[in-house]
Amino acid sequence: MAQPALSFPAFRRLSPRSRIGWLITFVLLSRFSAFATTVIPPEFDSLVQQADFVVRGTVKSVSSEWRDQNGHRNIVTFVQIDVAETIAGTPPSPLILQMLGGKVGDRQMIVQGAPTFTVGDEHILFIRGNGLQFTPLVALMHGQYPIKKDAAGRSVVARSDGSPLRDENEVSLPIESHGHSSSSGATGTPPSAGSQSAPSTDTPALTAAEFASRIRASRQKSTAARP
Repeated sequence: MAQPALSFPAFRRLSPRSRIGWLITFVLLSRFSAFATTVIPPEFDSLVQQADFVVRGTVKSVSSEWRDQNGHRNIVTFVQIDVAETIAGTPPSPLILQMLGGKVGDRQMIVQGAPTFTVGDEHILFIRGNGLQFTPLVALMHGQYPIKKDAAGRSVVARSDGSPLRDENEVSLPIESHGHSSSSGATGTPPSAGSQSAPSTDTPALTAAEFASRIRASRQKSTAARP
């Protein structure tokens, strides 16, 4: 399947000084590239409202290739999601996420803090600006929630670092490190004054159905509040 062209107008709209700041973080080695990012953890309602759409789905395929864009040659990864449930918004069909970074042959480009995907894994994803920015997830790793089976066989939700999500307000807690093949991960800034502290470790993780229900409730609340 031919992949659509990927552009990054959000980057092109930056001022020259801002562009220089971004490019300084892009360290190019002979066989390895790293793109550093700093992410502010969003409050739950903000995470929901920023998303163009929210889906529950399974990774069907992952492929990476070189792309020429505006005179620059980058590695771009395409992740096809088999959507099982649309939680909010209207996703396209098929849903193919496009993101900067990946591995082609012995060359690798890593966007620090950006989630990685493995075929067969199930997630709840908060998607925004697919094809328009370097990673189409709201707040990078804060937009990806893997679904796992717990000891009781329930489908429960984790954060992108693998820790269980026991309350929806935990999305505003920083993720100190994120699993990548590089030696350093993204750093989340401390949560804002309105952020919630983590629930007790005795609290069970939210099920995927519970998390989806709370996402819908937040979306409906925001819609009802609009004039």
